[in-house]
Amino acid sequence: MRRYLPAFGLALLAAPALAAPIPSFDDPRALLVAVYEQIEASENWETFDSDAAFDEVDTFSSELYASFAAADAALKAEGNEIGVLDFSPFINGQDSGGMDFAVGQPKIKGDRAVIVVDITGYQHQQITFELVDEGARGWKVDDIILPGYDGSSPERISSFFANPF
Repeated sequence: MRRYLPAFGLALLAAPALAAPIPSFDDPRALLVAVYEQIEASENWETFDSDAAFDEVDTFSSELYASFAAADAALKAEGNEIGVLDFSPFINGQDSGGMDFAVGQPKIKGDRAVIVVDITGYQHQQITFELVDEGARGWKVDDIILPGYDGSSPERISSFFANPF
C-alpha cells in the first residue's frame, strides 16, 4: 500500500482543478500549520478527502507562483508530463509516511516572515520558509530553502524554478 502514497501525493500536486480553494491566513504560522496538518491527514488515504484539500502551490506568493507556472509550462512543453514539481517542497520528498513536523515560531518584520520547520522521521531536516503578507490574499510562501543533499549547499525553490532544466 505504501507504494501508492507517492503517486497519490503527486496527484495532489498535479490536480489543481480538483483542489479546494485555500483559505486566507492572517498569520504566517497558521498557513504552514494548515499545510502540515493536511500532509499528515493525507497519510491515511482511506479517510483523506482530497476534494476538500487545497493544492500546495496555492500557498505560493504571486511571484513564486508565476515562477513555478513558467517552469512547469516550459518542462511540459519539452514533453515532461509531470512538470517541475515531482516532489513536495514542504517535505523535500514524495512520501511523508513516518515523518513528524514541528512548525517553528515566525520571525516577522513588516510584511515578511521566516519560519523554520523541523522534520523528523527516517532523517532529520530543517526547511526554512520565507513568507510575505499579500494583503487580501493573506500570508503566502515567497520562497522555500531546502537542505542540500549529501552536504551540498541549501537550495531555494525559486532558484530551482528559475533553472528547471
